[in-house]
Amino acid sequence: MNTTDLSHSSRCFRRSGGVLIITLILASILGLTLGSYLYWVRTQNLLVTESQTWNSALALAEAGIEEGMAQINILSGTDYAANFQSSAANNFGSLGATIPGAYGPKPNTLANGSYSVIIIPPTNTSLTLGPTIIATGYTQVPIVSRPIARTIQVTTSIKPLLNSTMVAISNVTLVGTKLTVDSYDSTDPNHSTNGLYNAATRLAGGDVASLFGVINFQNATIYGHLETGPNGSYSVNSGTAGDLNWTGPGVESGWWLQDFNMDVPDIQPPFTFGLSIPLPVSGNGTNTYTLTNGSYYVNGDLTFGNNELLYISGNAALYVTGSFKMKNNNQTFLQVAPGGSLKLYVGSTAGPATTIALTQVNNQGMADTLAVYGLPTTTSVSWNGNATFVGTVYAPEAAFSLGGGGNSTFDFSGAVTAYTISLNGHFNFHYDQKLKRLGPSSGFTVTSWREL
Repeated sequence: MNTTDLSHSSRCFRRSGGVLIITLILASILGLTLGSYLYWVRTQNLLVTESQTWNSALALAEAGIEEGMAQINILSGTDYAANFQSSAANNFGSLGATIPGAYGPKPNTLANGSYSVIIIPPTNTSLTLGPTIIATGYTQVPIVSRPIARTIQVTTSIKPLLNSTMVAISNVTLVGTKLTVDSYDSTDPNHSTNGLYNAATRLAGGDVASLFGVINFQNATIYGHLETGPNGSYSVNSGTAGDLNWTGPGVESGWWLQDFNMDVPDIQPPFTFGLSIPLPVSGNGTNTYTLTNGSYYVNGDLTFGNNELLYISGNAALYVTGSFKMKNNNQTFLQVAPGGSLKLYVGSTAGPATTIALTQVNNQGMADTLAVYGLPTTTSVSWNGNATFVGTVYAPEAAFSLGGGGNSTFDFSGAVTAYTISLNGHFNFHYDQKLKRLGPSSGFTVTSWREL
């Protein structure tokens, strides 16, 4: 082999080696690029999965909050605060309490994870606040089996049934003369006298509200707000609505609120059997039916006639499935004795229409010691009697009416919630602001939410 052949072979080998090196470099670049792309895709997939799992853990925690809300609102009746306190004192019975006075932690496993929930009763003895609920959601990132947990804490408060002086689902009509609406606070000695209304210390908390209709207050003086839904309105002639120093005319600026919203649930039967109404005892010219401590049940109508007295000496609950009627305006009586209280339930959930007709009512306690509840069949509630009524009325399916003749001025201290409200006569209507904090309620609602 000559020198020329060796030189040619050497050049061929160098070219082949160069091509191989370039090929290896290109392959490495392509491999690195592909590997980087696959790693980027995996990272993106992992990030997306982590984000979805993170959100899923929050959803699981919120499921725990929903269970907690269901547990605290499952209690029956209108005294949610007292019922909850009783349940908490008993560690919620068989609901799985392991912390004294609290519900939980109770785990619950779902398809995509699990959660635990704890309910802590309020520490305030006045029960103005509801329980605190803490829920934690647990799940895992599928690709790397990384655990994720998120915790939520919510505080709650009681939803009052009697949130304002007058609340109507439809219309409020105040067409009497010299009609005044204001408020007091039976728990505040600066704004009440021995727990009773005193005009000298009244407050401008006499709010009048209508969910869907019109507030027609013509010549009335309202020391409080007008509250309507977004499409609601009001009608006024020479009346006024505003603060205590507002003299009109019309509504003071900022005292008509158009964002009113309120839960108005129907009342359910409190019980299905109970004590019978005792036979009347004659005395002092009247036949007296006396209710002491206990639950009384009447299947059908209950009517009181001339010279008949329903006397409440203890803490009584009376459920009448039919109508409750007091006849003969000046000679039929309902009296709540000092230290006594009455919760009167009238009607049923379905069936013929029922009515509540009140005349001479003498309550020697505060507004929360006489509570009148109309169930869904109760379509009419009226009061036409003595000059003073101290108590509350909650009948969301009923037309509520007050009528007074002559020059007498009637005083109503308490609160009313009904389908429609109509006052025609000389009335002073006073709202006890205690009812907003410590009155009957329809359960608990969330007031704050935060992630721990």
